[in-house]
Amino acid sequence: MNFLLLAIYISLYYIRPFEWVVGCIGAPLMLIAGMCAFIVIIFSVLSGKSINFFSGDVERMMLFFFIAICLSHISHFYLAGLIKSFTVLQPTLIGFFLILTSINNKKQLQRFILLLIILTSFLAYEGILQYTTGFAHGGMAPHYEANYSLDGGAGRIARIRWYGVLNDPNDLGMLFVIVIPFLIDMAMRRHLLIPLTCLPPIITALYYTNSRGSILAAMVSIGGYFVLRYRSVRGSIYGIVLAIAVFTLVSGRMKGISAEEASAHGRIDSWYAGYQMFKTNPLFGVGQGLFTDFNEITAHNSYVLVMAETGFLGLFFFIGLIYYPLYWLYVSFLKAKEKRYTTDDQGLISAVYGSLLGVLVSMFFLSRSYVLVPSMLISLSVVVSRIIKPEYEIGGSGVTIAPNHMKNIFLITLSQVIFIFILVKIAI
Repeated sequence: MNFLLLAIYISLYYIRPFEWVVGCIGAPLMLIAGMCAFIVIIFSVLSGKSINFFSGDVERMMLFFFIAICLSHISHFYLAGLIKSFTVLQPTLIGFFLILTSINNKKQLQRFILLLIILTSFLAYEGILQYTTGFAHGGMAPHYEANYSLDGGAGRIARIRWYGVLNDPNDLGMLFVIVIPFLIDMAMRRHLLIPLTCLPPIITALYYTNSRGSILAAMVSIGGYFVLRYRSVRGSIYGIVLAIAVFTLVSGRMKGISAEEASAHGRIDSWYAGYQMFKTNPLFGVGQGLFTDFNEITAHNSYVLVMAETGFLGLFFFIGLIYYPLYWLYVSFLKAKEKRYTTDDQGLISAVYGSLLGVLVSMFFLSRSYVLVPSMLISLSVVVSRIIKPEYEIGGSGVTIAPNHMKNIFLITLSQVIFIFILVKIAI
């Protein structure tokens, strides 16, 4: 039951029939699915059917991050902002906890990944249709923006998009990116039918998004997958070669300079503005979702956005969300040489974390702090760490002394603030 509801919820989030299918337009399908999911999550907690639910460090970090978001408004007595933030964050919170309570074994994890591939392939088909004919189903047209080439020429460039929260080509591009390592892993295991069928249209659709952040994420994801899977010079070479190949295929649209993005200097200006917001409200921030009330454009950096809007407190828990999965990767997968995973499990772990690394890197150039995609990958990485166990161990269980995680997260958060300060001071 839980897994079926998860499949329905994620399918609605991706396909969004309530925004374009005749007869469904305006129907509160996501709200109904969200309410059902909330009931299922609570039932799973009370019945003890979920895996370490609410006792896990990542779950607590997500809950405290949400509390920090609430405090960013309560501290300014802005209750309307609090209600708006809850509405915006509801799909992310529901999706995050629903994944943790619904995927309890390897078979369910593989089915969920297959579902993501199918949904992404549908969006790729719609994107290609949109670009080649001018319209996708429901009438969605590409986003056109001015494009100035390096030789002084000017024109318009089309960027494919989808409905609702995927209306931004960057968000749509991220969905294409996250399944690429899984398709490569299938191909590496000689399961060729799905990769040969789905990978070409997904790469093509990624090309049509004209998203620099997504291109960067794809390169990091592919490179990360091979480095993690082989953990050798050979893996690094494979990753670099394939990342360059993808960049060569899809970077033709990166040669122009978008008038909407203005320049890299415009991004630095936004980072500087974000730092100034942080200085005026260092603990709780100016309020989630209010960055553009103080600056004309958004931060173009997920970490700066969280720092400015939710202060040091919110940034601490946001960094904590990322810290724990990466710590597990380092301790249990990279450092613990005595742990041996099967080849298939090693590939699956590498694919999940390759996708996560790509998204985390691209978030430094995109404002995607509160959307579902990063949270979905974080929750998937937690699921992987819990259900995929080593085939056998030799001579021990790895690290025996747990570090002071709170101290580490604090130092990383402080370093992030100092790094942004130095960066904007040098660049401005």
